[in-house]
This record gives sequence, C-alpha cells and structure tokens, in this order.
Amino acid sequence: MAELEVTEHISRASPRVRTKTTAWERQRNRLTLWLLSAPLAAMAVLFVAPILVLVWMSLGGGSQGAPFDGYRALLQPVYLRLLGFTLQLAVVCTVICAVLAYPIAYLMVNIRSRINLWLSVALFISLWLSFLARTFSWIIILQRRGVVNNFLVATGITDQPFELVYNKIGVYVGMIHILLPFMVITLIPAMKAIDPAYMRAGLSLGASPAQVFRQIYLPLSLPGLVAGSMLVFTLAFGFFITPAILGGGRAPTIVLAIRDQIQQLGNLQLAASTSMVLLVICLALLLAYDRVSGVDKLYDRGGR
Repeated sequence: MAELEVTEHISRASPRVRTKTTAWERQRNRLTLWLLSAPLAAMAVLFVAPILVLVWMSLGGGSQGAPFDGYRALLQPVYLRLLGFTLQLAVVCTVICAVLAYPIAYLMVNIRSRINLWLSVALFISLWLSFLARTFSWIIILQRRGVVNNFLVATGITDQPFELVYNKIGVYVGMIHILLPFMVITLIPAMKAIDPAYMRAGLSLGASPAQVFRQIYLPLSLPGLVAGSMLVFTLAFGFFITPAILGGGRAPTIVLAIRDQIQQLGNLQLAASTSMVLLVICLALLLAYDRVSGVDKLYDRGGR
C-alpha cells in the first residue's frame, strides 16, 4: 500500500513539475532573446548595414557606371600587381612573425624567471603604444643617420649607410614589429592549455626532448599557431599606416590604392569594389581554414 501511495503521489506531482520546468524554460528563452537583442541590433547597424552599402556601391549604386565597371577595372595590370604585392607582404610578415613569436611564447609559458617578467612587460608595452608613434620611431632608427646605419658604419660593416626606410625594407620591418605581439598573445593560451603530462609521458617512453617537442608539443600548439597566422595575415592584408609612412610611395599596396581611388580619382564605385575584393579574400581564408581544420579547434584545449 505504501508503494502504491508513493507512486500515485509522484504521478500527481509530475504534471506540475513539468509545467514549472516548461515555464522556466520559456522565461529563460525570453531573457536570452532580450539580452541578445542589443548586440544583434548593434551588429546589424555597425557591421551588416555598412557591408550591404559597400556591396551596393560596388555594383554601381549612386554612380553613373555600369554595375560591374569597378570589378572589371581591377583586372588591369596595375591593380593586379598591387594585389600581388599586398598578398606577398601579408604572407611574408605572417611567416616571419610565426618564426619569431613561437620561441617567445614558449619562453613566456614554460620558463618561470625574470626573463618571463621582462618579456611580458615588453609585450604589453608594445600593445599599448600607438601604431603611428611606433611607425614614426622606425624612421628615426632606420634613416641614413639613424641608429642602425651609425652602428653599421662605426663597426666597419659598411662604408656607406644603407637605404632602410622609405622602401619595402622599412615596410617589412615596421609591420613585423607591430604585428608580432598579436601572434605572441594568440600562441600563449594555446601553449598554456597543453598538459605537461604528455611531454613527461613521451620522455618516460624513451623519446628525446627534440622528438617530444616535434611529435607532441608542436602538433598540440598548431591550433594557436594557425589562429595567430590568420589574425596577423588579415591585419597585414589591410594595413594602411605603416606602408603609407615607411614605404614613402615605393611600396604601394592595394589599400593605398583605395585611398587614391577616393581622394584623387573620386571613384567611389572602384574603391568599393576593391574593398569587397579584400573582404572576399579574407573570408575565403577563414572558410578554407574551417574546411581543413575546423574553427572549433581554435578553442580546443591544446588540441585535446
């Protein structure tokens, strides 16, 4: 009898429990939608709407040109050369930043000493400083009577100062200096998420430190390296300040061409078409990475 009473009590209580659970879920869903409404509205106004306007302008909206005149103009050799150099600049900066940032991030994660402290201070100071100020500082350092050339001449390495600024060399140096911290701060979380037990297990099984690093540590840190490479590449691909100042007109990029299309040619359709091409290239890079590796791996804990 007691078991029967308990069963009847549960059966009578279950509908009420289900009703309360359903009501709570509806309330939670309404609260979630209300909290997301502001970010979604801001994204629609600040991101989606400008892109739609850009697409409309690139197709001839508000101008006298034909819908695809802007895109056809980009097939001219001058714009293809600018696009090729911009891609080359972004790829080279990404590769050099990856090579330089990996050991720096490794030291900051695995070494507990004053070196780690000073590296952290240098990293955050470089992020706090203005891009414009850091770019102009390279003019002082790399000019013909700058610190680098004075050192080279004083040590007898060269008799004449090198041309290190207002050319492609200055652009590469300035952009790598600015973009390197972004690669480092992307690598650090991925390296911190790697469980040291994996390396200890590899060493206990007879592998050398070099083998453990090559076969265990490096593959587990690859998601962070790829994420940092994507970030640096997209930033370098659309960089404006450093090529404009350190290039001195000798390292024109497609982004500088957009400025000239607006200020000198007054061709908004061509500028919008060029901007859309840059956007599509960056989106294609993201989609290619998602197809090969999966964006979710960027947030995986050390590839586990």
